[in-house]
Amino acid sequence: MALSSLDIQNKTFDTKFRGYDKVEIDEFLDLVTRDYDEFAQTIKDQDRELKTLREQIKYYDDMRDTLNNSIVVAQDAADNLRSQAEAESGKIIDDAGVKGQNIIEGAKKEGGVILTQASADASRLIRDADDLRRKMRLYHQRMKQLIEAQLANVNSEEWTEVLNPSELMILNPEEKLQEIVDNAASTAAAQTEEPEAEAKAEEVVEAKPEEKTSEITSEAISEVTSEAKESKAEATETAEEASSEAKSESIDFGNTMEFNK
Repeated sequence: MALSSLDIQNKTFDTKFRGYDKVEIDEFLDLVTRDYDEFAQTIKDQDRELKTLREQIKYYDDMRDTLNNSIVVAQDAADNLRSQAEAESGKIIDDAGVKGQNIIEGAKKEGGVILTQASADASRLIRDADDLRRKMRLYHQRMKQLIEAQLANVNSEEWTEVLNPSELMILNPEEKLQEIVDNAASTAAAQTEEPEAEAKAEEVVEAKPEEKTSEITSEAISEVTSEAKESKAEATETAEEASSEAKSESIDFGNTMEFNK
């Protein structure tokens, strides 16, 4: 059983022979009681303070646990955000790389198509220009041949005979003159029909792979054909005029010969 100050104060002792002084014992008990009460109060105060400190310690421990949990939660959240950000940034980078590669490949493909088309157009234009030059050279050559043939006809012996009539011409001027005119007209017609026929043959043989080539070739052939027809008409007209003049001169010459007779 725990001893209290009241127990100390009420404690009695039996008196024996040659025992202690009762007054001194009572005084000592009073002193012990007072000191005991002081120690007991001090212990109570310390217990109360200890309880308070323990409560504070518990509060701080709880706060520490809460803070630790908050730190852990914040760290987890930060780790999740970082992982999510890294994943999203990696996805964005990958998507950007794929899109950039697609754009580059598309640009290369489109550039290749444009370059190929431009090269094909340039080659086609060069071929068209070469064909046009070849046809112009052919036209020039045929016209030159036609003109030379006409000059040859003009400088032929038949025309010499017209200009310087022989005895046969004098005897039958109209028949001889008509023969000369017919020969000149047939020669001119043959010379003018030849380049036209060749131009038409070239038009039939040539293929039409592209619209522009067809337009250029058709225009060139049409122009050559038109000019050939015009040249033929001019040559025919010239031959007819020469024939008319020759007939007129022949009639005049015949009249003169009859008058002289």
